[in-house]
Amino acid sequence: MKKNKALAYSEYVLVYSFYAFLNILPQDLSLKIGRFLGLLFYKIDKKHRKHTLNNLKIAFPTKTENELTDIAIKFYKNLGMVFVEIFRLNKYKESNIDDFVEYDFDQIKNIYGGQGILLLTAHFGNWELLAKTFGLKGYKGNVLARPLDNPYIEKILYDLRTASGNKVIYNRENAVKNIISALNEKEIVGFLPDENASKRIGVFVDFFGVKACTMPGMANIAAKTKLPVVPAFIVRIKGKDGNYSKHRLIIEPPLDIKYTSDRKTDTMNILKLFNEKIEDIIKQYPEQWFWIHNRWKTRPDGE
Repeated sequence: MKKNKALAYSEYVLVYSFYAFLNILPQDLSLKIGRFLGLLFYKIDKKHRKHTLNNLKIAFPTKTENELTDIAIKFYKNLGMVFVEIFRLNKYKESNIDDFVEYDFDQIKNIYGGQGILLLTAHFGNWELLAKTFGLKGYKGNVLARPLDNPYIEKILYDLRTASGNKVIYNRENAVKNIISALNEKEIVGFLPDENASKRIGVFVDFFGVKACTMPGMANIAAKTKLPVVPAFIVRIKGKDGNYSKHRLIIEPPLDIKYTSDRKTDTMNILKLFNEKIEDIIKQYPEQWFWIHNRWKTRPDGE
């Protein structure tokens, strides 16, 4: 739904003012503000706090209330820092990215440019910084996104996403055509298939042992093209000085997908691999996934 133009512009002025303010601050101070905002959000937003804790209970049924609360608080602090870092994405440049991100591109450097690559990631760590790092280090690609309702704020985000040479493919009617075109041009296309899907388009696949309605688009494309699927995630780690401005990029070998003669079977098997891979990284760093999202909202008939 498009917003009233005056309201949209008023929102833009507020957001741009905060964006400009964050970009004049030192990195450490901006991250402290992010952690404060995240903790404040946890305290005052009862609805999303409830979603977060309910999701954590589904994923970790054996953990105590105190353990789940501890993960939730750490998640909100991380979310606040991610929010701040996204507004400061232009601070990350080719000349300084090594100061903030540890990386090793060995898993894709020999296949990049020779064929299209499907990059499997998630709303985990700072996923926008993951894409930025790929672009800055010469592995430019395409990010899938849903345009924001406010076109002025969307322009800020678009400019931040494309500054390193990446392109944006919007989740619209011609998205699949644009994805296939990019893959045919031997480019990287990044997918984040960890959001709840509607019954109309989704497929139920286990995620933490519970059926989760999962978007099949990436798996369908993988089954059709048989192009390499490379899992890649970014995790926040403590730097030597004890702050939280450091990240580690984890790029795994292409998934070992066993194809059959039936594409529907292949799609289901690939979706299971996707969910298992995302589940594995979440178990290692539970405070860095997007728990605020109602991942198990859509339920199978009869539940």
